[in-house]
Amino acid sequence: MPLIDLNSESLFYERAGSGPPLLLIHSLGTAAWLWREQICRWSPDFDVIAVDARGHGRSTRRGGFTVRNVAADLAAVLTAFGGTPARVVAISMGGPIAAHLVDLAPALVERLVIADSFANQGEAGAARAAGIASTLAAGSMETYARAYAADTLVEDDPTHVEELVASLAGMAPAAYVEAAQSVFTANVTELYRAVRVPTRVVVGTRDNRTPPRLSQEIAALIPGADYVEIEGARHLANLDRPDGFHAAVDPFLRSR
Repeated sequence: MPLIDLNSESLFYERAGSGPPLLLIHSLGTAAWLWREQICRWSPDFDVIAVDARGHGRSTRRGGFTVRNVAADLAAVLTAFGGTPARVVAISMGGPIAAHLVDLAPALVERLVIADSFANQGEAGAARAAGIASTLAAGSMETYARAYAADTLVEDDPTHVEELVASLAGMAPAAYVEAAQSVFTANVTELYRAVRVPTRVVVGTRDNRTPPRLSQEIAALIPGADYVEIEGARHLANLDRPDGFHAAVDPFLRSR
């Protein structure tokens, strides 16, 4: 099992291919497995790196979870793997993490894709985090995970339901609540305004967790960013509509 010890954590990662580095940042409650199809698709052209964020998958959570310390972990991983500027693809909670990564280590990010994410959810984000804490205090991760999957994935493709449920249900409730609190209360508006690398913002047209207007806000904040909608996709567009996701992302990643 590939592990790297950095920042007092043991981080699991998947790495495949060769070429320019391509870092993939997963969503809350998932892990590197979320990018399985993308790793296969992109590894002929890139050195693809997908890391389980601390507290997720097979990575430790000794120092606690904040979006900024996860960004610091990823900066340390990129540095350990050669320090070459990377293309970065981030989904959902990966958006705020990527914003902090650019802030912490701008020389390590060459190009950025932000999928199904947000800059600031304000009071709605705080309420959402509090609701998750309350729900998990009264019930199980398994019950929560099944409700989450039903409300997150498209109805016409059950392929990924059990994998998503298992991923969330396998997390410690305290780890999930801590991560949700940091993610949903994150405000990276000013960090996005400071981004100076080519950026594409993509979102599923049916994303009901971070709806298109939130991605439109990101695109408006980042100088020069463009915006693409993925028809029919919900919150995890790379799982829901992989063909549409790749049509939106691949040409941008390969552009020089």
